[in-house]
Amino acid sequence: MSFGTGVIHARSNKQKLNTKSSTEAEVVGVSDYLPFNIWVRIFMEEQGYQLRQNIIYQDNESAIKLEKNGLMSCGQKSR
Repeated sequence: MSFGTGVIHARSNKQKLNTKSSTEAEVVGVSDYLPFNIWVRIFMEEQGYQLRQNIIYQDNESAIKLEKNGLMSCGQKSR
């Protein structure tokens, strides 16, 4: 997460559950991080900083396709 030109938060940790595929693992990872991202946005707005965008980047191609197309683009392991 960045604010202006500097990073204010980056996160990497071990997941607490097993998944069938890397796609599912990426989706679980994003869903674990999302509440913190929302909290930071609300906190920054309460401090007087208006954020124009709140973007979460995803680098797994299958997870991106799943988000855009739904289950139609998934393989057998991700369903």
